[in-house]
Amino acid sequence: MQGETRAGTDVRPGSGTGRTAMTHSHRIARNLCRAAFLLGLGFAVLRAAAEPIPMNAWVHDPVITSVGVSPDGRKLVALTISDVSQPPDVTVWDVANLSAPPKRFRPKDSKAIAVQWLSNDRLFVVGRQAFDIRGRGKLVRTFRNRAYFVDAEGRKFEEVLANKEILSFTVLNLLRNRPDKILVEATNLQFAADIYEVDMGTLLAKRVMRGAEGEGLITDYAGNVRAISRLRGGGEDVRIEFSYKNPRTGEWEMHHALYAVDRGGMTPVAFDPDGRTVYMSDSTDGDKAVISTYDLLERKVTGVAFGDASIEATGVIQSPQPEEYGKVIGFTGWGPAAFQVYSDPEWAALQEAIDAALPDGRNNRITSISLDFRYAVVNSSGPREPGEYYLMEDARNLVLLGRERPLLDPAKLAEMRFVTYAARDGLTIPAFLTVPVDGGPPYPAVVMPHGGPWARDFLGFDLWAQFLANRGYVVLQPQYRGSEGWGKALWMAGDREWGRRMQDDKDDGAGWLVEQGLADPDRIAIYGYSYGGYAAMAAIVRPDTPYQCAIAGAGLSELRTFDKVTFENPFNRMFQNPTVAGLSPLDHAADARIPIFIFHGDRDQRVPIEQSEKFVAALEKAGKDVEYLQIPDLWHSYPWLPQHHLAVLSSIEEYLGERCGPGGL
Repeated sequence: MQGETRAGTDVRPGSGTGRTAMTHSHRIARNLCRAAFLLGLGFAVLRAAAEPIPMNAWVHDPVITSVGVSPDGRKLVALTISDVSQPPDVTVWDVANLSAPPKRFRPKDSKAIAVQWLSNDRLFVVGRQAFDIRGRGKLVRTFRNRAYFVDAEGRKFEEVLANKEILSFTVLNLLRNRPDKILVEATNLQFAADIYEVDMGTLLAKRVMRGAEGEGLITDYAGNVRAISRLRGGGEDVRIEFSYKNPRTGEWEMHHALYAVDRGGMTPVAFDPDGRTVYMSDSTDGDKAVISTYDLLERKVTGVAFGDASIEATGVIQSPQPEEYGKVIGFTGWGPAAFQVYSDPEWAALQEAIDAALPDGRNNRITSISLDFRYAVVNSSGPREPGEYYLMEDARNLVLLGRERPLLDPAKLAEMRFVTYAARDGLTIPAFLTVPVDGGPPYPAVVMPHGGPWARDFLGFDLWAQFLANRGYVVLQPQYRGSEGWGKALWMAGDREWGRRMQDDKDDGAGWLVEQGLADPDRIAIYGYSYGGYAAMAAIVRPDTPYQCAIAGAGLSELRTFDKVTFENPFNRMFQNPTVAGLSPLDHAADARIPIFIFHGDRDQRVPIEQSEKFVAALEKAGKDVEYLQIPDLWHSYPWLPQHHLAVLSSIEEYLGERCGPGGL
């Protein structure tokens, strides 16, 4: 629920690649090489005009992802699949001879889901496997990640933190100043994140921060601990206090606090190499966050580095170049889409040239670059393109390495537009509208609220929206009150309005579709997952519902359970728990007015499957029209297995077409 977002990609601080030092960026060729000769995959790009696009185009694992170039620029790595029935391979090419067969290898006891370079000859691979544990007297069926150090030839897999009970891994910092060590964030079985310093030679791990104790360590770009966050107080005095190490004395000093009741303030996102300047996400004085600079010695904000009232500033991009390591070269933000802006002139020119070389309407990001800046990997995506990967050489040429979903022809996908509409109380609701390529209005429609609810959608490729549009439905994704990333006013307007005004926003979106002539008022459904599943459940028990049916995936049927879940986590107990109040659909099952299809995964530990089972049982007892599908081995969040996508998409297609309302939508 909390913090989940399916669509869009944000560039986090430090995850950008840094300054290129290329002086010929303007020479990037417009005539791109588009032959995906590297992968040698058994896929054929769809060229026929027939609709709909076949199901197998939607459900497979990405054909290529996690693409990166080694620090010396000599090797390229990615996760690739050669057939839809096969798990991903870690695939390594020689950059000087890309046409030669690559090295392919994979973990023996897990499915590879991510890979990145640690050095010129060592990789960090994350694999995923089913994991059953017994806790609190019952069997818990979930998944866990396993992490490995692997040589570039794939000869030796060495498991990291093999003796720890870990659910997931993230590399926080490569510690360029200490090349024999890395910082790893590991989420344990209690969903708390611990931070370890791992020696790449001995595999010895030293825990430098224990999670779930109300305290967090914040490091700079080089991995040095520069700040500590501490949860303090209670009630309306609940706050996060931030303390920093004085750059002159080395003493720890408390500087500022973020109060829950304000839902805003300053949070550090990066530290300047000068030792005294902190870049802050700062929403102290405005509705949306800006990036401010804060002087640790003067103990005050010294200016706004990036942002204005039109966007939500989210972070900075720092340079990996050894001679200016950690220098801020750009910023990231959220408008309708996630984006990056470079303040460094050479980076800005390079980005401008890349954007000019690729189709309009794309978000083009340099995601990996060699230390000599000769080779870089560019990811290009947009509403009609799930993701393409290019190798850029000498700032001249972009060679297409492959597409994540080559069976999805962009010409057959729908355009997504950013729109706004007025809720019944006058609040402006942002939304994303996806209109089918074929046919004409009024269309059958699907209102699709996102999960979270403290999350949001983005202007970008959305698998579910595109699938539904390809099947002839106009799709509206309302950014209802309670959504994060659109400003504090919209975010806080959702407090204690679950199933009430938050739900009005979705219903008003359905009404807007009708007013615009886009939707037939007798052919509208609501479909959501996680919090969106809750919204679909709530929709069936409210009076005057505008929908003919609802589809709820992994939904929460009783707020008492979410109250318990958030209360168990110290941060959520203080920050989110007080905002949760409203309608529990389970308590009103007898009031259900429209049919509903409910699905849930049996390995879901974020929203317990009992939430769906209880609601289904209550609806059946009340004689209501309900269908239920339990999906084996499905966990709450992505990545899903192909069979999970197939189960969800085929069930949605069939239900909407045949049993949504009288005779289908």
